[in-house]
Amino acid sequence: MKTTMMRFAIAASAALAAVLSASPGSAGPVTTDDLVKAQDNAGEWVMYGRDYRNWRYSPLAEITPDNAAKLTPAWAMSTGGQFGGLEATPLFHAGVLYFTADYGRVFAVDAKSGNIIWHYEPEYEDGFNAMLCCGPIHRGLALKGDLVYSMRLDAKLEAFNAADGKIAWEAKIDEWKNGVTTNSAPLVVGDHVIVGVSGGEYGVRGYLKSFNAKTGALEWQTYTIPAPGETGSETWPKDDSWKTGGGPTWLTGSYDAETNTLYWGVGNPGSWQFEQHLGDNLWTDSTLALDPDTGKIKWGYQYTPNDSWDYDAMATPILIDTTIDGKATKTWAVSSRNGYFYVLDRTDGKFLYAIPMVENINWTSGLDPKTGKPTINEAMKPKQGAGQVQPIVPGLEGGTNWFPPAYDPDLGLFFVGVNQWGMGLTSWEKGKLQYKPGDLYMGVDYQMYRMGETIGHIRAIDVANKKVAWDVPSPLPVFSGMLVTKGGVLFTGDQRGRFLALDAKTGKELWKFQTGSGINASPISYELDGKQYVAILSGLGGDPSFYYSAPKGGMLWVFAIDGKVDEGGAYNAEVIEKMLPAFKQ
Repeated sequence: MKTTMMRFAIAASAALAAVLSASPGSAGPVTTDDLVKAQDNAGEWVMYGRDYRNWRYSPLAEITPDNAAKLTPAWAMSTGGQFGGLEATPLFHAGVLYFTADYGRVFAVDAKSGNIIWHYEPEYEDGFNAMLCCGPIHRGLALKGDLVYSMRLDAKLEAFNAADGKIAWEAKIDEWKNGVTTNSAPLVVGDHVIVGVSGGEYGVRGYLKSFNAKTGALEWQTYTIPAPGETGSETWPKDDSWKTGGGPTWLTGSYDAETNTLYWGVGNPGSWQFEQHLGDNLWTDSTLALDPDTGKIKWGYQYTPNDSWDYDAMATPILIDTTIDGKATKTWAVSSRNGYFYVLDRTDGKFLYAIPMVENINWTSGLDPKTGKPTINEAMKPKQGAGQVQPIVPGLEGGTNWFPPAYDPDLGLFFVGVNQWGMGLTSWEKGKLQYKPGDLYMGVDYQMYRMGETIGHIRAIDVANKKVAWDVPSPLPVFSGMLVTKGGVLFTGDQRGRFLALDAKTGKELWKFQTGSGINASPISYELDGKQYVAILSGLGGDPSFYYSAPKGGMLWVFAIDGKVDEGGAYNAEVIEKMLPAFKQ
């Protein structure tokens, strides 16, 4: 039985037609220049991380620490569906909010009224749900020209007309039955729509692909695991383990327009049994620098060699120009799943420094101060058939998982969620794990552990001075992204369902609102008719739902100080004709 999902547009009544014809959504297309200069566009949010540097910093300043307590809901809408969890970052362009919900459903919503302009629900084949190792979550969209780009979960890339949601083109990324899934936001650079893939736990050999933004034609493909003879292949055994080597690319990257360099995080190796792939295993658990026009790898940096703990390094690099040790430096910064915060020179990948983000890290005895390479604690590596190793800190969910940080260039602070927990790992006996396309290819059983009453932390890191500026603890894990504004307010959410506003300088709580379900998504801020709004998706799902039983949900919440709502003549309800036909005399 197929999952019942279909695309539809809201019926164009005369009232709705009038709204759409007057809608700012019919304004100019998003150009390459718009994307390069996205940070200068204070009122809009036109890409996943707001700009190519992924700062998630809004120049809007109407909301401040002095008035944040006056925030109230302007409007809200339910995303419906199966309440499978919401993790997306909405986009805002020309009066329209674009976002995705569970199962890769796409919405275009009039930001004045909260009324749906169009809505798309993909139809999936039988058995597809079995491939969703971390639930049917989806993280967002991309804009370019008059098109909206989204990856379906079943490894297809679709381009929609922004005005009406009609599919302009569709391209196949891969075969989902082999374990490839796609749930991240594409990154558009020039006319390239660049996509990454999930599937490391299914023995997928990770890669990036670029498709032409106008036609959907494939332009290039770059694998993260080198084939024999390619650079880095010497870090793999002389067998076929590279073919199932993992290294997925399941988050959205960053881009430096000045040097035309793409930066992308790479996940853990496959399988989790390190004895199957002895060596450092490049380019797993790394950040890669690539040419976006050709896909050629310029260089990379590996954080965790021969990983047997699921310490994906897929976190989006944040591009920061700052002063390190008295020298002006172009850096990237990441808070990694392995428990450390790293800063590197983004011109050549040179390690600058790292500081621990969690306590009692024990998979390594420390990092080399010059190279950052860890000294591995062999006792923490689960060996085939040797029983459970525990507690390993951090647990496989990481010090910081996928959820995006934010950076304030005025304060020089990097804001990120960090979690303190541990795990036990038991590696299967040698020979028990066999690769079969579409089957889990891990070879390890795991158990996560609480390591105290406080798990989550919201942290501000002073990048230039290499220290934590402030810390706000949370009893439950933090899995929400961050947003910081020129007004000095940091916005994020927590697993209790609270949407929070904190003073960016001090971490002091300024305001909170209960959304009704855990928040795993990332907030944005935009301006409409001269008013600053903040939007967040609320709905428990993904990894946190593995560990906590709490109310499910699926809501988009929009807040402002004295925000206005113009309901207009449109509405989301559609008549079901066979149930309520018009009476004819």
